[in-house]
Amino acid sequence: MDNYSAFIKQFRPELANKTLNQYSKQLRYLSDAYGLGFNPLQLTLDLIDIAINELNVKHITLQGLPYEKNLRLAVFRNLINIFNNYITPKDYETLDSLILEAKIKNF
Repeated sequence: MDNYSAFIKQFRPELANKTLNQYSKQLRYLSDAYGLGFNPLQLTLDLIDIAINELNVKHITLQGLPYEKNLRLAVFRNLINIFNNYITPKDYETLDSLILEAKIKNF
């Protein structure tokens, strides 16, 4: 089990192995896209800053097939839930709305 899978498994132990593998693949993709390596907290903070400043989550769903985009949104949702003590309630509500809007647009 790599760092990404172990990290997700720590916070979401109920996930099936297939889901865990898909989540870790997308978490790795996002980390690589931002040149961070394995640093989930910094990745989360960077993704939140961009989403709040641009009021969208296009930076998460810019490339990939629709299922990959939805997986990335799910990973982002899990990250903001894991690190929610770094997010103000107002920003959390904004992020929740942006994720919901992106999911609706992807279908």
